[in-house]
Amino acid sequence: MTSPKESGTPGTITAGYWLVVTGTALSVVAALYALLTKQQLIDAAVQGNKDPKATPDMIANTVNVVLTVSLVVTVVLTALAVWFAGKVRGGLKKSRTGLTITLLIGLFFQMISSTTGVVMALIAITGLVLLYFRQSSDYLTEREQTS
Repeated sequence: MTSPKESGTPGTITAGYWLVVTGTALSVVAALYALLTKQQLIDAAVQGNKDPKATPDMIANTVNVVLTVSLVVTVVLTALAVWFAGKVRGGLKKSRTGLTITLLIGLFFQMISSTTGVVMALIAITGLVLLYFRQSSDYLTEREQTS
């Protein structure tokens, strides 16, 4: 097994990749945790309800749907983000755009469902920023020209 320095891959690419993988994986854990602790969210929503037409069952169903959809979307976006990050790590410069869009959509869904998930999504976005550093861009441009 060779180290990143031996293969010519800059440390910013390697670190960015692992931050994206870690951040997105932790986002899935945060979305799963929000789903597992949904009763607290339901209770808070019922207590804060001002609309007499909204019954506790309606509120519970809405919270369940939002959290379930958020978990499914987070899992799908995590898979996409890891795939795009792997492509960038392999030297495909244009995959950064797909990764950027994927992580921003993931951040949006975490903002809807889980405040802890926002922090995890920001970890992944920190990895994305590393993929845009000059050292990373120079490496990706060089790889693009040689292929």
